[in-house]
Amino acid sequence: MGEAVLFDLDDTLVDLQYARRQGLRAVQEILPALKPVPLEELELVHDEKLRANYWQMMEGSLSDEEAGREHMRGICRHYGLETDAAVDAAAGYHRALQENSRLVPGVEALLDSLRGRMKIGVVTNGQSRHQRDKLEFFDLLPLDALSISEEVGAAKPDPQIFQSALVQLGVRTVTMIGDSWENDILGATTSGMAAVWLNRYRRTCPDPSLAVEIGGFEPMEHILQILESTSKQKD
Repeated sequence: MGEAVLFDLDDTLVDLQYARRQGLRAVQEILPALKPVPLEELELVHDEKLRANYWQMMEGSLSDEEAGREHMRGICRHYGLETDAAVDAAAGYHRALQENSRLVPGVEALLDSLRGRMKIGVVTNGQSRHQRDKLEFFDLLPLDALSISEEVGAAKPDPQIFQSALVQLGVRTVTMIGDSWENDILGATTSGMAAVWLNRYRRTCPDPSLAVEIGGFEPMEHILQILESTSKQKD
């Protein structure tokens, strides 16, 4: 098997989308006018509002609480609703998010199997304290490499954040596993790594020649075989 594997964090190790969907369902209960809105549509609108405030959050000019309220105000404005209930909606969303935190199915068994056999690292975009809190909460530490965009000063798909992890690993053969084609797959392959695309929601693969596609981490034996084959391709 190869010498090391790097994982994305959100929606690769931590099942953020599952928790977020439960949060948005809680928002629909608090804002009944949103109940007819398909959850997939509401997710896209929520994504848009998250991106709008991303850099303000990264710079610290917008607190987590303020950002959550602004996201909900944005959703209300998008659907022509009064923003008075945004505070309650933000609180309900956050509460449901915390109550439904979980790892992606199969992650624990896979990591247990990999530890001691190869080096393991994480490359993730986001605020340092948020990402480290997740790693600690799910008992994913220690790691052989950890590169967080806020600490490195570069975000995926910038090769700099991958290079930071490679330096920490100190090995030659590395495979990157992630759910974002642009950030994880293109970033990793541009940096000279093999890549495995975690596609749990059956999206169309942009280029099968760049990455091995998997739908999840189960059965574990299949993932181990893939890691062995991708590492051989890079030898």
